[in-house]
Amino acid sequence: MLASVLQVQWLFCNLYTISTKNIKKHIIKLDEEFVKLLQTRESRKNESFDAKVLTFNENSAALFDIFCEDACQRRKLENFYDVKMMETEWKFLEDQRSERKMYCQDYVDT
Repeated sequence: MLASVLQVQWLFCNLYTISTKNIKKHIIKLDEEFVKLLQTRESRKNESFDAKVLTFNENSAALFDIFCEDACQRRKLENFYDVKMMETEWKFLEDQRSERKMYCQDYVDT
């Protein structure tokens, strides 16, 4: 269900996403990595563990980046929804990948 909600939110902002199936894979993979780290015994928490936690935290920031990078697929989605991504949406996407100061209501605002 989370995958569908994420996808709908991105589509509402006129950002075309990867498939729901692939979004679910992202979520499941991150959850499995989190559980593995969470269940690590205290005696095994060393520098290697700290490095894995740091890597996990860096990778988790990309969890909600479900934008469709494939230009051909994105064109198909734009034709399907009959709405092309405009410069504002591209700026919004870049903002969401960095500072996250912009937001999307019924339009993208800064």
